[in-house]
Amino acid sequence: MSGPSAREQDRVRKPTIRQFKEFELDLPYLSRLSEEKFGKKPFGWQLQAASASLQGKDLILDVGTGNGKTLVFNLPLLLDPKDINITVSPLSALMIDQASSSILPTVAVCSETIAKIGREKMFNAIVAGEYQQVIVSPEIITSLTFHAAILSKSNFTSRLCTVCIDEAHCVSLWGGSFWKDYGELGFLRGVLPPHVTLAIASATLPEHILDDLRGKLHLSKDAHVVGLSNDRPNVALSCRTMQHPAESFADLRFLIPEDASAIEDIPITLTYCNERGTAEQAYDSLCHWAVDAGFEDPSSFIVFYHAKIGTERKHLIVEGLRDGSIRIGICTEALGMGCDMRNIKRVLLWGLPPSFCALAQRAGRAGRDFATDAEAILIVSPTTLKEGLSKADIEEGLQRVLQSDKSENRNEEDTTDLAAAEVQLTKGNETISIEEVGVRLGHDSGEEDAPTSSTLKKTRWKHTAQDFNSREVKFLNLFVAGRQCRRKIWDDFFSNDKKLQLSYPTTTTFQSRPNMVAVMFVHLNTSSLRPLCLRSVLVLLAAINENCLPG
Repeated sequence: MSGPSAREQDRVRKPTIRQFKEFELDLPYLSRLSEEKFGKKPFGWQLQAASASLQGKDLILDVGTGNGKTLVFNLPLLLDPKDINITVSPLSALMIDQASSSILPTVAVCSETIAKIGREKMFNAIVAGEYQQVIVSPEIITSLTFHAAILSKSNFTSRLCTVCIDEAHCVSLWGGSFWKDYGELGFLRGVLPPHVTLAIASATLPEHILDDLRGKLHLSKDAHVVGLSNDRPNVALSCRTMQHPAESFADLRFLIPEDASAIEDIPITLTYCNERGTAEQAYDSLCHWAVDAGFEDPSSFIVFYHAKIGTERKHLIVEGLRDGSIRIGICTEALGMGCDMRNIKRVLLWGLPPSFCALAQRAGRAGRDFATDAEAILIVSPTTLKEGLSKADIEEGLQRVLQSDKSENRNEEDTTDLAAAEVQLTKGNETISIEEVGVRLGHDSGEEDAPTSSTLKKTRWKHTAQDFNSREVKFLNLFVAGRQCRRKIWDDFFSNDKKLQLSYPTTTTFQSRPNMVAVMFVHLNTSSLRPLCLRSVLVLLAAINENCLPG
């Protein structure tokens, strides 16, 4: 009688990683390891999150960029150098930066690194355990090639602790940056062994988006949740009404100050448009005004950015924004995700975005350096201000997101390069489906006959969409109307009062400044002034009482 085949042996190999009981973990020891290895002392919430991961629990990090989610991903790997994490990240340039700056052995799997190292050599090294961290794009981790070469190999998956999904809001249509390949990540529950946990992270996870993600990614019911306020006290929030026809873009004329004599007189600004054509038209207008203002070559410091401009051009623009040689970027959602550009002084939103999370994602790209003041300005038509939004408007906006998703978010040049490297990408319904592999609905599901995703779509989608759209309409209309402090509306949408607050030095390295309250009064449009909420008034009075306003 013959024994099990090599393939069967590969499938049944037991995990080599250890999952701890809570009482077995020595968190002070883990903290010391972090200080020795990374030079960083973890906050209490980071240690608790790492503890949950080490106990085999899924992890939800509702934490903003720059607040320490990467350290949470890394902490569990310090206890055993053979343990491995996969991190799903949106941009190849960001992946390469993360890999090159990582203290742990790390590889970024993207078209550039595959071409440099060689696909077979790279994949063999990954399976052999030469890297503790494997950073991949959503396109690659859902590809047939990566599944066959990596995810189906138990000598790799037996040492795999966690799949970390960064920018997890991209999974949800309402999340602000919907990305079709992110939406396919739920299949991982079916192809990976039960011991592999999921850790998701995003700065924008309101309750309804998180509920959507729990279903699509099949997160366990006992997932450990960390919520850290995404309030940005150094960013002033305002809304302006267009005073001129939208097609003239005249309401953007103020981006080039009348007294500007050098490009340094122009604050570094991102202006977000909902469509590529709008971005290009706005760019033409701004270049024309720059010439009128006396600038000879405005295209050297004013640019437009969308998915169609090409990878090399994208890299040049991001670097130009970072070093200050580019002052104004007119862009679509394609610019900014995952890019920690810390010198953006101003963000404009030309027209309402398709969801409140999209508004927050774009506005949140201003003032990433908490030591400087910044502003985020929403510019809407008089009709929007007068009549408000309806659920039909939200549905129409989301439909545009669905129609433009593939080309706006999947990098076409990277896709071509991956195909040249013989990485077989999935297309639409050709992806590995959870029905084919039998999804594991969390660690504690216990349901033998779990409904398929197609059944869930039929029974829940319509009701869910209506509920979500109603919430989006409510908060976007409140934000535009400005009858109460917009910061309070932001906080209410994200339930920031129920989360850990940014408090130095217990939860964040960010230190508030005595004169930060002044940010509430900069660059406001007098045509859209609204009363301050009581909290803002109290903060202002306290600042005046302590003589901490600038003279």
